[in-house]
Amino acid sequence: MLFLFGTGKSTLKNQYPLQGCSCPSCHQNNTMVAGTIARYFHFFFIPVFPTSRDNVAVCNHCKGSFSYSQFTEEMKQSFDTQQTTHPNSRPIWHGCGCFIILIGIVCFIGLLIVGWFKSKDEPEKPKDKREAYLKADMKKVTENPTMATDSTSFYIKEYMDDILENELNKKDIKYFSKVNGDKILIILDIDDIKKIKSSERYYIINFVQAALEEHGGYENLQQYIGVDGMWNMVLAVSPHYTDVDGKFAEESVLFPFYDAPKNYSEPVEITVKSNKTEQKEKN
Repeated sequence: MLFLFGTGKSTLKNQYPLQGCSCPSCHQNNTMVAGTIARYFHFFFIPVFPTSRDNVAVCNHCKGSFSYSQFTEEMKQSFDTQQTTHPNSRPIWHGCGCFIILIGIVCFIGLLIVGWFKSKDEPEKPKDKREAYLKADMKKVTENPTMATDSTSFYIKEYMDDILENELNKKDIKYFSKVNGDKILIILDIDDIKKIKSSERYYIINFVQAALEEHGGYENLQQYIGVDGMWNMVLAVSPHYTDVDGKFAEESVLFPFYDAPKNYSEPVEITVKSNKTEQKEKN
């Protein structure tokens, strides 16, 4: 790939006639005009940022050119006085590349943020179908479970509302439960769980288990309990594995809940051909 970059220059707008000054070369009076040449760095011929400035004077008689270090004292005094009164400022386009780059960076970051939120709302198709089942169930959580629709969540919510004080906003906690054979899945969604120290969050699991014991009927069910925070699952418990460090829990701990219960066989689809179809095949 060819990259074209380098420096460019342009003469700034204001020109200063050096009245009462003679040319250091041809010694003609009042023939000198001074100005400023501004340089800039360009990338693909787009000015990116300004670099240096050079003050020069040109004689209209002999066409001699002189840098500021070659000015006589009279030339310097005349030039400095006029430049102070009417200063030369750089044009905005000398640094337009910086704005383009800045806009590009902002757009790039914006696209990354949008892409992240989209990937959070619409995750990639999981390799393990049980992950898809769990994701779908995690979206079914509700703040107000009822006795008719989800009695287990209703019991847990009642217990949590009684035992929690000011640690969490009770109204924002969401619940979901589901039974699969001899297994029960319980999911709590607590966005403001960050208010509780990670080392103390496992108490929430204890509260859920205490709520189940209080109502009874769950003794013979294998319990799969997950607590989801704002960004990820923070607690996960199953009969065979516990992940309760309170910071990040593996969702895969809950995957076995979706395995087919014992003495379960996949339904087999049986296709029955009609008499007309059999006659056509014989013919």
